[in-house]
Amino acid sequence: MAAMRILQAKNPRPTRDSISLLQALVSSPYAAARALQQLAGEDESRELQPDELRYALGTLEPKQLLADLLPTVGRIVQTLLTAESRLSQRALADRAGVSARTIRNYRNWLEAFDLIRVDETGYRLALSFQTTSERRDSLVPTVLKENQTLLDAADALLETILPPERYSDPDDPLGSVLFWPPNPQRLLNHQRVGPWLRLAAALTATGSTGNNQTVQMGPPLELQALSYITP
Repeated sequence: MAAMRILQAKNPRPTRDSISLLQALVSSPYAAARALQQLAGEDESRELQPDELRYALGTLEPKQLLADLLPTVGRIVQTLLTAESRLSQRALADRAGVSARTIRNYRNWLEAFDLIRVDETGYRLALSFQTTSERRDSLVPTVLKENQTLLDAADALLETILPPERYSDPDDPLGSVLFWPPNPQRLLNHQRVGPWLRLAAALTATGSTGNNQTVQMGPPLELQALSYITP
């Protein structure tokens, strides 16, 4: 709703991918509105492009990004949002104000959801740069492009962070959520992986059932056989 209200007067329409990214990366609807407010207005209605979302998100402070995770993760992502090209590990660490070891510690976690991509030329966010070629490509994380589920995302994360013997163990406290019946939502409140699975839930547009409760309104109804009901 915040995205729709802000963008309504500017003409770019929010897409499913842009809403999922806002939900996953931004700490609050207020921060999302503040970011989108930085975009210029358009004469004609069209879809919001990934490179425009990158620019908007890059105007936020690191503490307004990925608030459920440690602040260093927000600094890494904010630095990649504002970069105009790939960054080496050393350059990323220097600009984000973190150590190279911190970059390495979070690399696999961020790569598991395809939020970042790393090759021999450096690190980048999986969101289009504001260049002519990438605007046409509309680069977004694979989890969005392939409409992956929370189970897909949990599988990718656990395969990355668990040793093979734990990943394939149906009795492991983490790996067991992948075995029948699979239930990755069981990890949403886990101390270590919970914040990351909640990030994945936002990316995959998965609602949490963890706090759902059945509520009865009014007095209880007594059931009667149809033969007792008079016309």
